Amino acid sequence: MSPLPPEDVLVARLATVFKARRRDVLVPIGDDVAVVSPGGPVAVTTDVLVEGEDFRDGWDPERLGRKALAVNLSDLAAAGAPPLYALLTLGLPREADPSWLEAFARGFRSVAVDFGVAVVGGDLTRSPVTFVSVTVIGRSPASPLLRSGASPGDELWVSGTLGVAAAGLRARLAGWDLDRQGVARGPAGRLAPERYRVALSRMLRHQLEPRPMVDLGVALAERGLATAAIDISDGLARDLHRLCRASGCGAVVELEALPVDSELSEVAKLLGLKPLPAALYGGEDYGLLFAVSPGRSASVGRLSGRYALRKIGILRENPEIVLAAGPRHEPLPDVGFDHFAEAPGA
Repeated sequence: MSPLPPEDVLVARLATVFKARRRDVLVPIGDDVAVVSPGGPVAVTTDVLVEGEDFRDGWDPERLGRKALAVNLSDLAAAGAPPLYALLTLGLPREADPSWLEAFARGFRSVAVDFGVAVVGGDLTRSPVTFVSVTVIGRSPASPLLRSGASPGDELWVSGTLGVAAAGLRARLAGWDLDRQGVARGPAGRLAPERYRVALSRMLRHQLEPRPMVDLGVALAERGLATAAIDISDGLARDLHRLCRASGCGAVVELEALPVDSELSEVAKLLGLKPLPAALYGGEDYGLLFAVSPGRSASVGRLSGRYALRKIGILRENPEIVLAAGPRHEPLPDVGFDHFAEAPGA
């Protein structure tokens, strides 16, 4: 393994990878600042991934590069903001392999290209462990979707299915990974049992390569279909509590309406996972949880086929958040992923 070259050489290589030929990028990577001309208000978000906390040494750097940008774009999706620019900061150990950086940059660039993002700058530094910090900037809609816009009586909707990423993470931590053909393999390269193979491969892919719902968020904002929104990064329960606190509401969530992945129960047997806690508290599904006034419900429903949308409950004045199974209501605890707390058992 050859050592990392000097910083200026690395910056020059990354500038080549991320070269932006866009009229709104006036000064690209390579100077003390980037200069951009977005033409209006912007929405800004940032996120950090740290080795040992958010990923492990030995995980595929190209997939990590894709995920690092995708999770930030999910925040813009929740605001209904089309992405424009990204800033990438990397901390790398002295013994880091240059090929790791090249693969990471390929993955990061592939998502940037898919979503029309210009990578306009960032920083490199030495670090005891690898860390990734990404800032993304998007074009703010006239009325950005926020957590605080919902009202009692609004309906709760989600996109996608729940629990998939939690199963993928449990599999990854147990030594499962995707091979070059995208098929799940366990320790020593053994194939997943045939009855689980397709589903487990899909769940690993969802965990390793999440797809941010940018088009959906933009559509909800542009058409005025949602009153509030949040992306499901830390689990449905925790992110619902955040939305309700910001909007001053409580909620009733219907258990039977939850879009728990249809194959989660089977895969959960292989992984020792409980399906319902995984769906409620697992996190990293990166769908959107949003509120809809009753008068716009039919319009949202017409988007359901394209974006796999499901109405799961209703907001109310009572501040309690409950999970309803028929006439029985149970409190839905504020539990989910937290960097500064012990992870809940699933």
